[in-house]
Amino acid sequence: MGINNGVKPSNMPLTLSDSSYDLRDHFFTPPYPHPNIILDENLQVTYKSVGPCCGYVDYYACTDDVALGLDDTLTAEIYKVYNEQLNSVSETPPTETAPTEVNPTGKPTTDSPTAGAPATNDSNLFSENCDATEYTEWSTCSKTCGDGGIQFRYRANPIDTAEVRPCPLEIASSLPTCDELCVPEFGPEFSTTVIASGLSSPRDLAFHPTPGVHLGTYSEGRTFNPDVGEELWVANGNNHSISIIASMGTVYQTTISRLDRGYYHYMNNITALAFNTVKDSGRNVNQDTFNYFAVCNDNLNDYVGSKNPNLFMGPTLYDTDTVNKSGKKNTVNRIGEDCSDPSDQCFFLHADMLHESPACIGIAHDPEVDTAYGAVYWAFDTTGDNSGNGGQLVRFDFSQPHGPGSMDHSIAVVRRYPEVKLYHDESHEYGHAGMVVHPEKRILFVANPAKGSIVAVHIDTGLYSRTAREEFPIFSNRLPSFEYSIYECVEHEDDFATGFEIPSGLALSNNGKVLFVAERGGRISAVDVESGEIFQSIDVGSLGFTSIGGLAVSPESGLLYFTDMDTHQVVRVNPERFTDGQCNYESRVHSAFQSQLQDAQDVLLLSSCAGNSFSLTRDYSCEVNAAIPNGTLFEQVHTNSGYASDDPDVQSMAGMDEEAALLANRTDCEYDSELNFDALLLGGYYCHTCLPRNHGSSCDPGGACANVQWEGFTCSNEFYVDITYADGNEASLILSSLHFNETYAENSQVNLSRDVTYRFTVRTGAGRPVSIKSGLSDLSSDMAASESIKSVPLDVVTNGPILLSVDQSTPNCLYLTSPRTKAITLVIDGATGCKELENPGWDLLPSASSTTKFLSFFWNSMLLYLTLAWVLI
Repeated sequence: MGINNGVKPSNMPLTLSDSSYDLRDHFFTPPYPHPNIILDENLQVTYKSVGPCCGYVDYYACTDDVALGLDDTLTAEIYKVYNEQLNSVSETPPTETAPTEVNPTGKPTTDSPTAGAPATNDSNLFSENCDATEYTEWSTCSKTCGDGGIQFRYRANPIDTAEVRPCPLEIASSLPTCDELCVPEFGPEFSTTVIASGLSSPRDLAFHPTPGVHLGTYSEGRTFNPDVGEELWVANGNNHSISIIASMGTVYQTTISRLDRGYYHYMNNITALAFNTVKDSGRNVNQDTFNYFAVCNDNLNDYVGSKNPNLFMGPTLYDTDTVNKSGKKNTVNRIGEDCSDPSDQCFFLHADMLHESPACIGIAHDPEVDTAYGAVYWAFDTTGDNSGNGGQLVRFDFSQPHGPGSMDHSIAVVRRYPEVKLYHDESHEYGHAGMVVHPEKRILFVANPAKGSIVAVHIDTGLYSRTAREEFPIFSNRLPSFEYSIYECVEHEDDFATGFEIPSGLALSNNGKVLFVAERGGRISAVDVESGEIFQSIDVGSLGFTSIGGLAVSPESGLLYFTDMDTHQVVRVNPERFTDGQCNYESRVHSAFQSQLQDAQDVLLLSSCAGNSFSLTRDYSCEVNAAIPNGTLFEQVHTNSGYASDDPDVQSMAGMDEEAALLANRTDCEYDSELNFDALLLGGYYCHTCLPRNHGSSCDPGGACANVQWEGFTCSNEFYVDITYADGNEASLILSSLHFNETYAENSQVNLSRDVTYRFTVRTGAGRPVSIKSGLSDLSSDMAASESIKSVPLDVVTNGPILLSVDQSTPNCLYLTSPRTKAITLVIDGATGCKELENPGWDLLPSASSTTKFLSFFWNSMLLYLTLAWVLI
């Protein structure tokens, strides 16, 4: 709609509300954090410059002379607009304004057929002064069956505008029971299909809105087919990764796993994920966060159990688009380069992170279209106020995501809703709480596991109460531009739907009429969005799925998918075919109740006696507990976290300083030591002796890492394989190691060690296949058949990884080969007698009795390689 909703102003000054920070995020953006802006009469920007301190970081650098010069510049630019207005004035005659028809109450009429039709003619109920003392008659009961739901009555008075009570027993007792109604997603009967297995405690899942925009057609040496099937993303809690099921349900279906290089902070015990799926939002293309996703992490920032937790934890935001944003570093390789080489292993690089919801178990994207970036997410913070009295709902607006490679959190909005009490399941070590926003109703549904209920929150309600910095002193940035607030008087229903045993996953049907609720133990129910009554339930627990996490509905087929955390699987629910009319349902809400509610809304909105809206969930007597903030709260931050710097480039080369360099030699890695691991991450350490699990690196088993400060790390067990051409186009194999800064030419010998998995990243390209072979003379004649691995025929590698696991049964001599080139000898543990192979060709074929474990990197999860193995001699 534009500034002022596209309405041309007639008076000055023009005062605008910017509660969603839309204006701020359009104007106050780098390199204009505090701009001078001139708008014309159509509210179009005609001039924008750095200001108000003349563009200098230091206030005192803006001298009087410079300031006076700025004044001259602004004056000249303003007169440009003024002169253009004078030149464009025409002799258009003024238009006459038709008289406004006024009804007997003195209020303008509307086109609503029911707006002027109150349920009663008693003038005391509809006082023009909004001081009515009596209520209307009670409405019809809200539900057509069961307990009857509720009744309401109202009056034209902003105080206690509405009253609500349960449907009286004498009415409810005459209502029929709520019989089960068939929903198409379940059908009269159902079956299940395991879509993916071998995952790592999958907690949640979500469909990617644009299949292929992340993986493209080729990545990490593997071919993908984004034009067929859907793409399902799965959050693995045990190994802190995302598994991507590409081309799901087709012959091309395959799974690849990715994580963040700093997973121990950004994806530590990832428990939930949510995509921005709003494609046609009308936002500026350079600001829209469509195809982004955020994850929620169930931990207190303990670096995978290696450090005393400091609670500096919250949702992490990622941009998945690598196809259209090449070079943006949305994914990187180990050493921090944009992961554009099709042979490289790729890692997520976060676009932003906020830190106000430790131990988060649920997250949902808000599909609003008011903010400039669309990066609003709702989260289930289990820690709440740290008193043990339940968790809280938190709204995160990343506002202007800082993007890969920065740590600037100064422009963001975090709002806490302490009245919305949420309780996690304490009977299990891990779990998930589903959250989903109904896009039309603007209601957030939240699974409340320990209470066995579903909470419904009207997310466009609530009033600012006070800053949260005093009651919740751990926050992302100390600058005033970072809003951290407490909101109160939010409309919500604690018991929208009840009777569940540890509710976990939630999902909406594609038509928005059904809310699917999964219970951890295996029951899945279809709930009426209007009434909260259950239409139908199915039991998948009897089929062995007794640890359900997230739910998701396919945007294409409408079929229901869920994760089972203990069997490490993704499962689809298959409704059996049914005939027309066999599987129908309708809302349990009484049509008369809906009509009466609409009448009340029209009457009260017309009279303006109920504010901007009328609601049965509002507490009309609620008043916020406001407080004047202490100014010092805007000068502090979680100073021991390492995120205290105001420098937005703190994680780039410009942020290197002596203190960061000194961290390299710190060895006080104990659980309760003074060393803050956040400071290591901020200081550019992806490999450090104190970081967890192989010094924080993602080297393959047995490898040692070396930090490349501010960039990434190298691994001792990783090599790159390339082809060079000499005069006459004679090809030669070249092996190189970034870790050792060594290059190995043909006929070289490279020493490998046992009990190490080596990664050979092949970059030779089409027509130059590479393989690893061993000689017949190296095999022991008495090798037992039981010690061998069966051969699986596989094309050799031209672009991508080869994983070679060297164990005690591996031959002493292996050869890295390519057609018409000399081999490079791989010597195991310094063995002697390895012969050189002159242009070995491909005559050494795989055998069923080899002992070399040779894995092509089909990387279904970070702990379990679902790979092809074959044997070479």
